[in-house]
Amino acid sequence: MHETTIKVRFNELDSYGHVNHSNYLHYFEEARISAISQRGKSIDQLLNEGFLLVVAQIETRFLSPAYLSDSLLIKSGITQTRRASAQWFQKITKDNTVIAIQNTRVGCTTTQGKPCKFPDELRQAIGELLVTEGSTD
Repeated sequence: MHETTIKVRFNELDSYGHVNHSNYLHYFEEARISAISQRGKSIDQLLNEGFLLVVAQIETRFLSPAYLSDSLLIKSGITQTRRASAQWFQKITKDNTVIAIQNTRVGCTTTQGKPCKFPDELRQAIGELLVTEGSTD
């Protein structure tokens, strides 16, 4: 499991004064990138080696709003791996209350867009993030 903290900024709010739903996708993505990078494989390195990580499917549930200056904790883990894809389970909490959850299927491709198996170093990093769905408590 990996943890990332994000503080809500003014430009992420909608006209109702809470975080616009589209920004949650950015929060979850930032947490996934941070998780992989902290395990030794940055997105820049992957691109230089000819690999891309692409989102194939996203399912998000919004449970409660976030507001300006809220500190959000994003917990991330991988619940399933395949040869060329991984299923991420993530949740955002605010003051120990879950405010959003997301399941994301991320695939590995060449820079030409052809699906390919994860490079060995990335597969190892992914292995360190394996969790049982819902166990990111």
